[in-house]
Amino acid sequence: MESVVLRIIRDTKIAREVKQLYNYQCQICNETIITKVGRYAEGAHIKPLGKPHNGDDNSNNLICLCPHHHVMFEKGLFSISDEFNLLGDVAGKLIFKEKHKLNLLNLAYHRLAHGYS
Repeated sequence: MESVVLRIIRDTKIAREVKQLYNYQCQICNETIITKVGRYAEGAHIKPLGKPHNGDDNSNNLICLCPHHHVMFEKGLFSISDEFNLLGDVAGKLIFKEKHKLNLLNLAYHRLAHGYS
């Protein structure tokens, strides 16, 4: 039996650069996971890749999150305002490096998709 799997090819270099910019620390809780092979964090797309969202795979659509906050963000338990305030079940402000430019349209898309607008 033969099967075909379709999946979005992500540019791991871009995600790695964003994670390195934040030293693998979550932009929400500022924590990092230390593993036997080094620091660990996840690159979270603000506007998801693939259909029906069609988000871009570039640094202005990525944030560095711990696995806990990544799942919460993907499930819409919190979102981010244009001023980088956290909305929903997480309080505070997104930890942000000036060098990291985010596309505000992607933030608006995430808020709308999860009922924050």
